[in-house]
Amino acid sequence: MKIKEAYISNTIDSAKDKIQYDEHVRQILKDKGILAYILKYAVKEFKDYSIDDAKAAIDGEPEVAIRSVRPEAVSTLENESKIPGEGKMYFDILFYAVTNDGYRQKMYINIEAQKSFYPGYDLVTRGIVYPARLISQQMDVEYTADNYDGVKKVYSVWICMNAPEKKHSYKKVADSIVEYSIKPTILYPHNATDDEIATGRYDLMSTVFINLNSQNTINSKNVLISMLSTLLSDKIKVDEKKQKLEKEYGIKMSKELESEVSSMCNLSEAIEERGIERGRMYTIYDFIQSGMITPEAGAQKLGISVEQLKEDMEAAGYHFPD
Repeated sequence: MKIKEAYISNTIDSAKDKIQYDEHVRQILKDKGILAYILKYAVKEFKDYSIDDAKAAIDGEPEVAIRSVRPEAVSTLENESKIPGEGKMYFDILFYAVTNDGYRQKMYINIEAQKSFYPGYDLVTRGIVYPARLISQQMDVEYTADNYDGVKKVYSVWICMNAPEKKHSYKKVADSIVEYSIKPTILYPHNATDDEIATGRYDLMSTVFINLNSQNTINSKNVLISMLSTLLSDKIKVDEKKQKLEKEYGIKMSKELESEVSSMCNLSEAIEERGIERGRMYTIYDFIQSGMITPEAGAQKLGISVEQLKEDMEAAGYHFPD
């Protein structure tokens, strides 16, 4: 099939839009004032901290899309290649946090921003893999094969921006925070409790899902959900966001944060406008294909020649009437 350049361009533009949008979201979420909220309300070790203390617990600057999720391929044969660079996946945001409540505990905190709740596989499964990878990456850095006591706890926090109100099972999804963690189950003696049986140091990884649903969770009774819903909304104007974040959540936007929020909102509007225009174009294609309007009328509406219209429709998989 002949492929029209403009048709390819639309696909490329969509991919570029997604990359740019994802980058703006990462830059917004890496703000330490935002990360402090996530620490306080999603990481149990910091639940009793003030926002300022949680912010102070962040050690150094967050990494943004730097560390690879996938390991490099290891081979004993020289002619076998490594995983191609274009196939790499990166942790969205990764930083260290250190508790100061008597026992200084260093933790690895990973933040993932997820726009699609149904990427073609169970998202929770991926959410479990990420902290497991961060534990394995600590080998020869925090611990060795001779001594595993240096392993640092890992949190992987997933901010799902478009969680459905309910899942296929009709169970609630949006406006919820769910933690998945390792816990021991004593199989024998049957009536024994954790206090009676030694269980070792098992609390080393947790995955937390924060399920937002755009406008529907802005007024959530949970402060973290409502704050993130406001921050990441593509319907609230920048000035209104700035005022609401400062007044209701005590978050003052830095110039950098305000710039990223503004860029994200502008890109969202551009994506929506392009989507509307593409929808209009495909509607005209449908009308022409079904005989509801003539090719000449369709070409006039789109501002192109009939020859160009024929080429575009065939490239998009439509039948152009003889």
